[in-house]
Amino acid sequence: MRLAVLGFAVLVGIASIAVSAVCAAAVTAPETAASLSLAVAALLGALQGATEFLPVSSSGHLALAQAWLHVDPDVAGHRFNIVLHAGTLLAVLWLYRQDVRGLAGVVLRPTADTPERRMLLAMFVATLPLGLALGLEPIVVTLEQSPRYVGAALLLTAAIVALSFRRSGPVPETPNKTPPALPRALAIGLAQLIAIVPGISRSGSTIAAGLALKLDREQAARFSFLISIPAIGGATTLEVLKVIRDPSDGAIPWLAYGVGFLTSFGVGLLCLRWLLALVRGGKITGFVVYLLILGTAAIVFG
Repeated sequence: MRLAVLGFAVLVGIASIAVSAVCAAAVTAPETAASLSLAVAALLGALQGATEFLPVSSSGHLALAQAWLHVDPDVAGHRFNIVLHAGTLLAVLWLYRQDVRGLAGVVLRPTADTPERRMLLAMFVATLPLGLALGLEPIVVTLEQSPRYVGAALLLTAAIVALSFRRSGPVPETPNKTPPALPRALAIGLAQLIAIVPGISRSGSTIAAGLALKLDREQAARFSFLISIPAIGGATTLEVLKVIRDPSDGAIPWLAYGVGFLTSFGVGLLCLRWLLALVRGGKITGFVVYLLILGTAAIVFG
């Protein structure tokens, strides 16, 4: 446990130093649509992978990094962010592959009252609120390009995480894989809807909602990651359909997108196990402090 926490802290520290160094260099060498380098794509992919499963908002980190790196939003903005999220989605699918196989088996026995069927139904109910977000993409894109708005959202995330984990109880010895009741699943889904705002952590807000509804930390984390599958998968599907409908909609540097995706997947796979250890132990104080510092810096420096 201590080794996992130490290793994750070291990884986050390295990622933070790398982002700071590249951001400083970017002041004199801004990225453009024609020069989105593989190094920057890999850096953003690593940043996504390192922060997606932490209660620190990966979308907020990507928005700040892209703003400070002067990345052209037309070539590596919202669409690129979704590609990076798809990389970490693949990490979730791999780590929870047994759960996913069980959920897929519901199709073969749709009427049988099994734990997998109840979990799938809870995931469906939790995903319903995201339908309200379908017309909000222009607002989200605008917020992604405003570091001060992102900074304010990061401060809100810090408050949510600090309050929720402080009131959470101990984790039982035997993992609780019971799906939440449908009203609770809906409430967690509403928390996920709020997290479309860049800077509001999806994992942080959904785990916090689960803890507020008396789920234990491990149970809340498991459900949070499972409902990320339809959420991120749906967003990725919408972007793919947009590209198919209009292939000329902006120049897409496919190689850079591929590098970002693979880096996001690799780093995310390493970090997800570490986060589960952190959540189980309730070791989140350092992240609250980090969010307060980063959010304040984003508001002050823009």
